[in-house]
Amino acid sequence: MAEPWVIAAGELRHKIQIQKPSATRDDGGEPIPIWDLLLETRAKIENTNSRTFRESFSANALSSTSTDVITIRWPGAAVTIAPGMRVQFGDNFFLIQAVDNVLRRNRKVVLACIGVDSDSN
Repeated sequence: MAEPWVIAAGELRHKIQIQKPSATRDDGGEPIPIWDLLLETRAKIENTNSRTFRESFSANALSSTSTDVITIRWPGAAVTIAPGMRVQFGDNFFLIQAVDNVLRRNRKVVLACIGVDSDSN
């Protein structure tokens, strides 16, 4: 059995973008809903019935409403992925609910997400 922090390259079939909300504001000081690219990477996208989801988020209240789990390789210390960011896969968008750096090994990151419309956040 593979170690829990290991991910086989063949599992990373989906090309995704991780986006963070922009700090841009209009003339009145109101935030403008724009998303800036944080990271492009390969990922594994599964539904929340997967073993990966149960192992990473079984006691996490933030992830209780999640619909999908997205697994990526650790992007490095310079990239911080946090709840409230979103993932784009083709025409699909997922709002990140919780982030797990598996066993704090800096090898594998699992994201608990909710599928959303591009206009809803």
